[in-house]
Amino acid sequence: MLSADDIAQIEQVIAEYGHVVDNNRWDRAHLVFAREFVYDFSAFDRPDIEGAVGLREALKSRKIYSHHTTNITVEETETGAWRAVARSKFIGFPVEGPPITGDYLDDFIHTDEGWRLLRRRSSVREPSFPR
Repeated sequence: MLSADDIAQIEQVIAEYGHVVDNNRWDRAHLVFAREFVYDFSAFDRPDIEGAVGLREALKSRKIYSHHTTNITVEETETGAWRAVARSKFIGFPVEGPPITGDYLDDFIHTDEGWRLLRRRSSVREPSFPR
């Protein structure tokens, strides 16, 4: 069972992710990403990105200058100890256009260095207004 300390550490990794990618603090990527990290872009019909270096390269041309993560939930997975899943919401601020919002679904693994992000899936929410 995940302890309160485990949950706090996972939430810290999620927060650190935003600082690494938004502020180009890739020298701190080791605090966020597992060696086997994969960013799953299947929701966007794009190939997965492997590793922190691959993500850094992919984000060089991104059009969002800042994003914020909120509404984080963390739970242990059914696959066994030292695995966890986190769900959260994000708000992104593009260079042009209105803010966007979406969801993250993250898989975490506990390593010798602590909890690290193993896989991230994201999806953008489209506005739906009642008719």
